[in-house]
Amino acid sequence: MPQNANPHADTHEESAMMFLAVSHNIGDPTPYLQAEAARAAELQQAGLVELMLLKADWSGVVLLLRAADLMTARKAVDSLPLVAHGITSFELTEVISPDSLPAAEPAG
Repeated sequence: MPQNANPHADTHEESAMMFLAVSHNIGDPTPYLQAEAARAAELQQAGLVELMLLKADWSGVVLLLRAADLMTARKAVDSLPLVAHGITSFELTEVISPDSLPAAEPAG
């Protein structure tokens, strides 16, 4: 085992929860897109936004967030200019990786 490997170390990734955040635009986001992109970049650099996808119909975005809890994830999306200006709202759902599930016994 490498010297610096600690099997009991609590890393950010191990302790953080993942959330799928789906936005629904209810107004024209155009005037706020520059500020939105800047804030989204800050959240990505901070490690809160892991993945950002634009809906194909431009009606919102889908984010994969990594945060300590739901309140932290909610504060992150609420800090986006489109939310602050009432242009979009987010639905947050906690998600897990299938890799984190225990092995299931085959049915039969």
